Amino acid sequence: MEGNEELSGNSGETEATVAKHMTRRTFVAAACGAVVAAACGPVTATMLGCTKRNADDSAWTWEEGADLPVLCMEVSGGAIVAMPGNGWKPQDEWIQLQLSGGSIPGKEIEAITQEGSTLVVRLKKPKSDMETMDLCLTEYRVAGGDVSSVESVVVEDKGERLEAQLGVDGEARAVQ
Repeated sequence: MEGNEELSGNSGETEATVAKHMTRRTFVAAACGAVVAAACGPVTATMLGCTKRNADDSAWTWEEGADLPVLCMEVSGGAIVAMPGNGWKPQDEWIQLQLSGGSIPGKEIEAITQEGSTLVVRLKKPKSDMETMDLCLTEYRVAGGDVSSVESVVVEDKGERLEAQLGVDGEARAVQ
């Protein structure tokens, strides 16, 4: 009973009354847990976000990585610039995937499969074909499969298959 009195902040309440009332801290914790559960669905919630996997339980998993830098590409003259579109880059044991689109509705992965040396990323079909005109780059960590065998990445969006550009090492810099 002491633990319940401490949580409720009201001494002398009975256990039944305490069960009906929540402190703000308890409410916020429960609400955050519900939001994570709703956003992640039947997948594992981690401290960094949601790790999702294919419905068929294949090897590839993905997790949005807001801490990942924008991928870079080399342009004429040897300049390294931020990549504005879909791109990918193999890391040690995972692949950085960058998806480009409007901020609303945003680009979400539905499934990832491997066809030979090509990784196929199928995006969820949005409820509406309307999207904002702004550019939103969403970074993902893709892991769980044979990263070293991937030679190209194709993004399948609304039935159209487009090859993602391979990112380069280095930071964005202009050549003088």
